[in-house]
Amino acid sequence: MFLDEQKVVRDMLSQCANPQCSKPFLRLREGKLFLVETDRTTKAGEPAVPAFVRARQQQRCVEHYWLCDGCATHWTLVYDRDRGVILAALRRPVLRAAAMAGDSAGEVA
Repeated sequence: MFLDEQKVVRDMLSQCANPQCSKPFLRLREGKLFLVETDRTTKAGEPAVPAFVRARQQQRCVEHYWLCDGCATHWTLVYDRDRGVILAALRRPVLRAAAMAGDSAGEVA
């Protein structure tokens, strides 16, 4: 799922980064805050920077995003160089290994 670039700029920390959610960002203790290091890109309308200046500039920047508690239990944010910051489903741990460990704990040798 791609994040709308204009929406991200406007709402980066004002609401959940999930485009399908509109929960407002109110407190740091709720949800999950992400500091995403991204490549610096030239924005539309910015003048081209000469190579010798570009070499001295920081080539990466840090952007801030937030997922509410509900979304953070199912999603995380990842940076893809080609697509930018995107939502990615969290992988769930396999419960079978935990269940097997619990079954063997109850056995008497």
